Amino acid sequence: MNLEEIITARYEKEISECTNEEIYYALLELIKGMARERVSSEGKRKLYYISAEFLIGKLLSDNLINLGIYEEVKSLLAENGKSLAEIEETEPEPSLGNGGLGRLAACFLDSIASLGLNGDGVGLNYHYGLFKQVFEKNLQNETPNPWIEKEGWLTKTDVSYRIAFGGFALQSRLYDIDVIGYGNRTTKLHLFDVETVDESIVGDGISFDKTDIAKNLTLFLYPDDSDDAGRILRVYQQYFMVSNAARLIIDEALERGSDLHDLHEYAAVQINDTHPSMVIPELIRLLMERGILMDEAISIVSKTCAYTNHTILAEALEKWPMHFLEQAVPQLLPVIYELNSRVIGKYDEPSVAIIDENKLVHMANMDIHYGYSVNGVAYLHTEILKNTELHHFYELYPEKFNNKTNGVTFRRLRKMRRS
Repeated sequence: MNLEEIITARYEKEISECTNEEIYYALLELIKGMARERVSSEGKRKLYYISAEFLIGKLLSDNLINLGIYEEVKSLLAENGKSLAEIEETEPEPSLGNGGLGRLAACFLDSIASLGLNGDGVGLNYHYGLFKQVFEKNLQNETPNPWIEKEGWLTKTDVSYRIAFGGFALQSRLYDIDVIGYGNRTTKLHLFDVETVDESIVGDGISFDKTDIAKNLTLFLYPDDSDDAGRILRVYQQYFMVSNAARLIIDEALERGSDLHDLHEYAAVQINDTHPSMVIPELIRLLMERGILMDEAISIVSKTCAYTNHTILAEALEKWPMHFLEQAVPQLLPVIYELNSRVIGKYDEPSVAIIDENKLVHMANMDIHYGYSVNGVAYLHTEILKNTELHHFYELYPEKFNNKTNGVTFRRLRKMRRS
């Protein structure tokens, strides 16, 4: 169906009689229908780009451009007295990212689809994102940034997993956003959510009960970590993201013909900064649940996962207290202990251990030891990693280190109006 037919079917009136919101929803239907026609499963090995953030921006115009119908739609609307630019203003911006890390992830998804590669993104479906910055009397106030509407880019799927934590479990639900390549295939941004999330628990500003995981798990990106409740909530979020991702990876690999002993031939997992690091022990654990011995499971996962480092700042190289993991994800501890035991049994250098003397679990260290690739995001950054910040690791694994300089993609710019 074309846009005029969709509008007639939905509203029983002409384009010229529709509101901007009605036209926006009709365009959503048109784009989603065209995107479905470009979905492809071609390619044996599939990339799963796991990231806590995807700063994808507004999608309407970008998708129209990538489908090759932007000028056609713009002209049709103008003929009916409508402005595509004004219709774009009705679109909420997905609150799924914050800064460079999330923008890089979004750029890679655009590139994957535009190059026709077999790969999807995996993250969380944050209801309120980071926060909306509001200034009152020259003071900054943080407020929720809701973006999810009854009708939007999100498509609810039938994929759901029961994710166990220490003492309780939650049922997940997968939502997809189409990632439409320029003149090429449609891939997906997979966003996992928990159906018990309760937006009403958010009080003044962005405060909420950090201890009620069933209700708060997917409310905010990077919840306030100024106290232990906020920090351990991040652990719950990260495990929820990677456990769902790992199960999806295994299920899709089996559907494509893998026997899991050859999982690395069917899947490549890119760990975007340290937030998804628990995917390594989780994949090992799940393979062992399916009868694969630990030695082989570790070998398989080490050939499947790769790590992108975004910064040399120490606070960005996450280190989680062991007692947080004992509370949130006790099922991972036997695997993490074994991974650490193998490292300290092989190397005398304390800085490369996964668990340090203070019982902190170093996520980046685990990624480097048990992944096949480590990349920085700029030439100078990668050289600093090799020569100073991660030098001990570079001495151990020089073949793993490489650079992938940040690329650029068209950024959607919102019009600035003078008051």
